[in-house]
Amino acid sequence: MTLRKSLLLASAVLALAGCGGGKSPAAAPDTKRNGGAYDAVDVCTLATDDQLKAALGEGAGGKERRDTDSLKACAVDGSAGNFYLFVTVVRPALPTAQQLAYDKGAVQGAKDIDATTFSYADDDQAYVETADGELVLRVSLVYYVDSGSITDAPALITRLHTLLGQIVQKV
Repeated sequence: MTLRKSLLLASAVLALAGCGGGKSPAAAPDTKRNGGAYDAVDVCTLATDDQLKAALGEGAGGKERRDTDSLKACAVDGSAGNFYLFVTVVRPALPTAQQLAYDKGAVQGAKDIDATTFSYADDDQAYVETADGELVLRVSLVYYVDSGSITDAPALITRLHTLLGQIVQKV
Protein backbone atom coordinates (compact mmCIF):
# COMPACT_ATOMS: atom_id res chain seq x y z
CA MET A 1 0.00 0.00 0.00
CA THR A 2 1.37 3.42 -0.88
CA LEU A 3 1.88 6.18 1.66
CA ARG A 4 -0.89 8.21 0.06
CA LYS A 5 -3.41 5.35 0.33
CA SER A 6 -2.36 4.77 3.95
CA LEU A 7 -2.95 8.42 4.84
CA LEU A 8 -6.35 8.46 3.11
CA LEU A 9 -7.37 5.28 4.92
CA ALA A 10 -6.18 6.67 8.27
CA SER A 11 -8.07 9.91 7.64
CA ALA A 12 -11.24 8.00 6.81
CA VAL A 13 -10.96 5.84 9.93
CA LEU A 14 -10.36 8.89 12.15
CA ALA A 15 -13.30 10.74 10.63
CA LEU A 16 -15.59 7.76 11.18
CA ALA A 17 -14.34 7.46 14.76
CA GLY A 18 -15.06 11.12 15.46
CA CYS A 19 -11.43 12.20 15.56
CA GLY A 20 -9.41 14.44 13.33
CA GLY A 21 -11.36 17.66 13.79
CA GLY A 22 -14.80 16.37 12.78
CA LYS A 23 -17.66 16.21 15.25
CA SER A 24 -19.25 12.92 16.06
CA PRO A 25 -23.02 12.76 15.64
CA ALA A 26 -23.46 12.67 19.43
CA ALA A 27 -21.39 15.81 20.04
CA ALA A 28 -23.26 18.69 21.66
CA PRO A 29 -23.44 21.95 19.72
CA ASP A 30 -21.14 24.71 20.87
CA THR A 31 -22.81 26.88 23.49
CA LYS A 32 -22.61 30.63 23.09
CA ARG A 33 -20.63 31.91 26.08
CA ASN A 34 -22.64 35.02 27.00
CA GLY A 35 -23.26 34.44 30.73
CA GLY A 36 -20.71 37.11 31.64
CA ALA A 37 -22.74 39.72 29.74
CA TYR A 38 -25.49 39.28 32.33
CA ASP A 39 -23.63 41.22 35.02
CA ALA A 40 -23.21 44.34 32.90
CA VAL A 41 -26.35 44.31 30.76
CA ASP A 42 -28.75 47.25 30.98
CA VAL A 43 -31.94 45.64 29.72
CA CYS A 44 -33.57 49.03 29.10
CA THR A 45 -31.00 49.79 26.39
CA LEU A 46 -31.34 46.53 24.44
CA ALA A 47 -34.06 47.88 22.12
CA THR A 48 -34.27 51.19 20.29
CA ASP A 49 -37.36 53.40 20.48
CA ASP A 50 -38.27 52.38 16.91
CA GLN A 51 -37.95 48.68 17.77
CA LEU A 52 -40.13 49.18 20.86
CA LYS A 53 -42.72 51.09 18.85
CA ALA A 54 -42.88 48.28 16.28
CA ALA A 55 -43.39 45.69 19.03
CA LEU A 56 -45.92 47.75 20.98
CA GLY A 57 -47.88 48.92 17.96
CA GLU A 58 -47.69 52.45 19.42
CA GLY A 59 -45.09 54.76 20.84
CA ALA A 60 -43.15 53.77 23.92
CA GLY A 61 -43.68 55.61 27.18
CA GLY A 62 -41.33 55.60 30.13
CA LYS A 63 -38.84 52.83 30.84
CA GLU A 64 -38.23 51.46 34.32
CA ARG A 65 -35.55 49.01 35.43
CA ARG A 66 -37.02 46.21 37.52
CA ASP A 67 -34.06 43.99 38.35
CA THR A 68 -34.30 41.33 41.04
CA ASP A 69 -31.81 38.85 42.45
CA SER A 70 -32.66 36.35 39.73
CA LEU A 71 -33.28 38.48 36.63
CA LYS A 72 -32.57 41.76 34.87
CA ALA A 73 -35.70 43.45 33.58
CA CYS A 74 -37.14 46.58 32.03
CA ALA A 75 -40.79 47.64 31.91
CA VAL A 76 -41.74 49.90 29.02
CA ASP A 77 -45.20 51.47 29.07
CA GLY A 78 -47.15 51.86 25.88
CA SER A 79 -48.01 55.53 25.20
CA ALA A 80 -51.74 54.90 25.66
CA GLY A 81 -51.13 53.50 29.17
CA ASN A 82 -53.15 50.31 28.65
CA PHE A 83 -50.27 47.84 28.61
CA TYR A 84 -46.55 47.51 29.05
CA LEU A 85 -43.73 45.58 27.48
CA PHE A 86 -41.55 43.62 29.87
CA VAL A 87 -38.06 42.58 28.74
CA THR A 88 -36.17 40.10 30.90
CA VAL A 89 -32.74 38.48 30.81
CA VAL A 90 -32.01 35.57 33.14
CA ARG A 91 -28.84 33.61 33.81
CA PRO A 92 -30.51 30.45 35.11
CA ALA A 93 -29.00 27.98 37.54
CA LEU A 94 -30.18 25.17 35.24
CA PRO A 95 -28.84 24.66 31.73
CA THR A 96 -30.82 26.98 29.47
CA ALA A 97 -32.54 24.14 27.59
CA GLN A 98 -33.84 22.75 30.90
CA GLN A 99 -34.95 26.19 32.07
CA LEU A 100 -36.79 26.78 28.81
CA ALA A 101 -38.51 23.38 29.06
CA TYR A 102 -39.53 24.15 32.64
CA ASP A 103 -40.93 27.58 31.72
CA LYS A 104 -42.77 26.14 28.73
CA GLY A 105 -44.26 23.38 30.87
CA ALA A 106 -45.50 25.92 33.42
CA VAL A 107 -48.22 27.23 31.05
CA GLN A 108 -50.89 25.46 29.07
CA GLY A 109 -51.01 26.35 25.41
CA ALA A 110 -47.34 27.21 24.87
CA LYS A 111 -46.35 26.92 21.21
CA ASP A 112 -42.92 26.13 19.80
CA ILE A 113 -41.50 28.68 17.40
CA ASP A 114 -38.26 26.75 16.91
CA ALA A 115 -36.02 24.41 18.92
CA THR A 116 -34.98 27.13 21.40
CA THR A 117 -37.98 29.48 21.37
CA PHE A 118 -41.63 29.26 22.40
CA SER A 119 -44.58 31.62 22.73
CA TYR A 120 -47.62 31.92 24.93
CA ALA A 121 -50.71 34.13 24.78
CA ASP A 122 -53.97 34.49 26.62
CA ASP A 123 -56.47 37.37 26.94
CA ASP A 124 -54.25 39.82 28.80
CA GLN A 125 -50.65 38.78 28.14
CA ALA A 126 -48.42 37.34 25.44
CA TYR A 127 -44.75 36.50 25.46
CA VAL A 128 -41.92 34.92 23.53
CA GLU A 129 -39.05 33.24 25.38
CA THR A 130 -35.79 31.89 24.03
CA ALA A 131 -32.64 30.19 25.23
CA ASP A 132 -29.58 32.03 23.94
CA GLY A 133 -26.26 30.56 24.97
CA GLU A 134 -26.08 30.72 28.76
CA LEU A 135 -29.03 33.12 29.06
CA VAL A 136 -32.81 32.96 28.79
CA LEU A 137 -34.53 36.04 27.35
CA ARG A 138 -38.22 36.90 27.30
CA VAL A 139 -40.27 39.72 25.85
CA SER A 140 -43.82 40.04 27.23
CA LEU A 141 -46.71 42.36 26.53
CA VAL A 142 -49.07 42.60 29.48
CA TYR A 143 -52.34 44.54 29.71
CA TYR A 144 -53.05 46.42 32.92
CA VAL A 145 -56.13 45.16 34.81
CA ASP A 146 -59.37 46.12 33.04
CA SER A 147 -57.56 48.15 30.37
CA GLY A 148 -58.01 45.88 27.36
CA SER A 149 -57.21 42.48 25.95
CA ILE A 150 -55.24 40.83 23.20
CA THR A 151 -57.32 40.64 20.04
CA ASP A 152 -54.77 39.34 17.49
CA ALA A 153 -52.37 37.03 19.33
CA PRO A 154 -50.58 35.67 16.21
CA ALA A 155 -49.68 39.19 14.99
CA LEU A 156 -48.56 40.22 18.47
CA ILE A 157 -46.43 37.08 18.86
CA THR A 158 -44.79 37.87 15.51
CA ARG A 159 -43.93 41.41 16.68
CA LEU A 160 -42.58 40.16 20.01
CA HIS A 161 -40.53 37.46 18.28
CA THR A 162 -39.00 40.06 15.97
CA LEU A 163 -38.08 42.27 18.93
CA LEU A 164 -36.62 39.32 20.83
CA GLY A 165 -34.46 38.45 17.81
CA GLN A 166 -33.14 42.02 17.74
CA ILE A 167 -32.38 41.91 21.47
CA VAL A 168 -30.60 38.55 21.24
CA GLN A 169 -28.15 40.08 18.77
CA LYS A 170 -27.06 42.61 21.41
CA VAL A 171 -26.42 40.19 24.28
